[in-house]
Amino acid sequence: MRAFTRRQVLVTAAAAATLPPALAACSPGAPRRDDATDALLAMADGARRDAALVAAAVTGDPGLAGRLEPLRAARMEHAAALDQAGGRAPGSVPVPATPPAADLAAVRDSVAASARTAGEVVPRASAQQVGLVAEVAACCATYAAVLQR
Repeated sequence: MRAFTRRQVLVTAAAAATLPPALAACSPGAPRRDDATDALLAMADGARRDAALVAAAVTGDPGLAGRLEPLRAARMEHAAALDQAGGRAPGSVPVPATPPAADLAAVRDSVAASARTAGEVVPRASAQQVGLVAEVAACCATYAAVLQR
């Protein structure tokens, strides 16, 4: 008889604990709607607002540029991808005006709200849309957590 290492026992226990929720997510339970186009376009507009808010925060405190520029770039990429997924022509929506002032807390709160919004859209999204929406949710939630520090 072979003895299991502590690591093997922990990995097996972790896998056993996460397997039921993962399988439940794959079950046909509640049917998904065919698409969430309106929600995707609203998320794209929100991504552009987040990017404008980041620009305002960096204008107010140029020392934040190193921390926030990757977020601004990611939110602009999200806007373009969400526009495309929602059927909106590239460049058809103007970039919102930069708010007169913003700080790190405002940026953090805004991306946290964007993460919550994306999480609410996932159940309504089609199989093709869910990956993009989940990517947006993960990115925004991660930045909201990182900007806490």
